[in-house]
Amino acid sequence: MSHQSVNPARRVGVATALTLLGVVFSVLLSVPVLVVSLGTVAQFVVALVLSELGFVAAGLVFLRATGNSLDFFRIRIPDLRALGVVVAGTVALFAYRLAAIAAVQALGLPLAGNSVTQLAEEGVLATLLVLVPLSVLVVGPAEEFLFRGVIQPYLDGAFSRGPAVVLTSVLFALVHLPTTWIATPDPLAVSVTLVVLFGLSILLGYLYVWTDNLVVPVLVHGFYDALLFALAYVVLSSDLIPDAAAVASAVLPA
Repeated sequence: MSHQSVNPARRVGVATALTLLGVVFSVLLSVPVLVVSLGTVAQFVVALVLSELGFVAAGLVFLRATGNSLDFFRIRIPDLRALGVVVAGTVALFAYRLAAIAAVQALGLPLAGNSVTQLAEEGVLATLLVLVPLSVLVVGPAEEFLFRGVIQPYLDGAFSRGPAVVLTSVLFALVHLPTTWIATPDPLAVSVTLVVLFGLSILLGYLYVWTDNLVVPVLVHGFYDALLFALAYVVLSSDLIPDAAAVASAVLPA
């Protein structure tokens, strides 16, 4: 299908609606956990898994509405080249985050937190350890399923790949607005954090474009988050690092 044969505005509208649907599903799926008697870590983990499934549910709604099957997704077992891209991509995202945080601190700008940073600040370090495998098994796959697997290719049908990556990244950043705002109700801090997330999403989007394999951004996203959570745990559990809380807050993903 040529780009001229579709309505770009309609596709942006559908992509935005899918993003909002993912947020709605995430909230609806995770809310029941709040009324169940669970420990702090267990409640957080169950709520996280259910909320991430909200993004998967939104993607499945798209497949059902459009009559597409799972063949819509470009999923292949990674070869050695793809695995090399996964390693390089994870390093690139980590380097980008370090550079972005350094730039933000140099400019004296604030960053927003989220529920993970709040728990870490409260000393619930077990949350960070649990998030290491969950990042690879749940967070990366669920979020990339919707944004890189569904939304980016859908927008690519109306735009060239560059604009599709940019528009997808805008939606990816905005989907984190509720959690960052709840944790840090500061417009400037939230805006700065969303800009950092936008840049991360641009990198993930182009990894998908370059490899044409959804597994690559899924793994890079998961390993990147897992690396940050593992480092935050090491920093916060160490007595040798001065101002460990500040260092960990800078490392933790938004």
